[in-house]
Amino acid sequence: MAELAGDVLVIGAGPAGLSSAYFLEQAGISYVMVDRADEIASTWAHLYKTLHLNTASFVTYLPGKRMPITSPVYPSGEQLYQYIRQYAEDHQFNIRLGVSVNRLMPENGGWLAETSAGRVWFPCVIIATGRYSSPIIPPLAGMDEFCGQILHARDYHEPSAFAGRRALIVGAGPSGVDIALELTETARLPVYLSVRSDVVISRSFPYGLPNSAWLLFARRFLPKRWHNKFLSVVLYQSYPDVKTVGVAIAPNRSERQGTSTPIRGRGLIDAVREGKIAPVSGVTRFHKDSVELADGTHLEVDTIILCTGYRPTLDFLDIDYETDSQGYPKRADDLDEGGTTEVLGWPGLFLVGRFYRGLGPLYNVRNEAKRAVQEIQAWLENRQRSASSAG
Repeated sequence: MAELAGDVLVIGAGPAGLSSAYFLEQAGISYVMVDRADEIASTWAHLYKTLHLNTASFVTYLPGKRMPITSPVYPSGEQLYQYIRQYAEDHQFNIRLGVSVNRLMPENGGWLAETSAGRVWFPCVIIATGRYSSPIIPPLAGMDEFCGQILHARDYHEPSAFAGRRALIVGAGPSGVDIALELTETARLPVYLSVRSDVVISRSFPYGLPNSAWLLFARRFLPKRWHNKFLSVVLYQSYPDVKTVGVAIAPNRSERQGTSTPIRGRGLIDAVREGKIAPVSGVTRFHKDSVELADGTHLEVDTIILCTGYRPTLDFLDIDYETDSQGYPKRADDLDEGGTTEVLGWPGLFLVGRFYRGLGPLYNVRNEAKRAVQEIQAWLENRQRSASSAG
């Protein structure tokens, strides 16, 4: 069992934590990684079976080990989870599972962690708790009155449990559409899909290539000032019949009202045309056995699945900190890519795994973890020089 000691405490044993551990070992910096779950990458271990990544396998990998060459262009969540597990087994990182951090506070120029395994002081801490641990449950009126079933997408795993039920999916991002498509196999048709604003529907292979290939092309061969205009045209190539879906369609991710990730592929278009999925407006209120929609319609439903996103879980942080629009602590220069990973105003506290857009989570996690360890190495060297001078 790993001892709770070292120069760095890494909180979270998912992709961000494992990437951080890799670079810490490369730099020769002692660390221990903890996670409150009893398994590696616990979020990825329990996702619904048809989930597939929106970024290609050739950019989706942890440092030092690419995904198998036999992986599909867009791996499934299960394939990614098995890859992550094998990665952790191969490296034998210094990990303590089943250890929760209950409180983290500054003390004596470092950080005191109160954990379920004891109180331990560390010079530096990396927060790598990920984005998917705390579901967002919108505070809609009447939820307590509803007699049916309400669950978040985090707790949905497979469609057989909803056989014959009248289902409403709230949220039209990729997860909402995936789950709605799965439920068409078992639930009573049509499956309702609540769309509050607009959606972006684009091809999985715009102009014949995966979206990740176009992003790499733009970064390597085009001036930065051309990126947004070029990618807005190329990445969001859609289908001629996209407007038959019956919801507001946005041309790209920047010129829209909604915030969800684009839907890739024509599965939703076909399901709507076949009468298997029925898009409806946003939910405004719950009643005993129905929901009221923004257009005044009442729908009688048995099950409501909230695909309404997640917020970071940082309730263990016993400090005052500024947050960004996603609820993360602001970093010192608050850049999405290429900036520092140190939390604004709190030396020795680093955040890895905040930025997910662009080339996707694992690409960004690799880069953030590498920068964090470089910053930690400099921080520890400065601390050592200061201690030597004082001595």
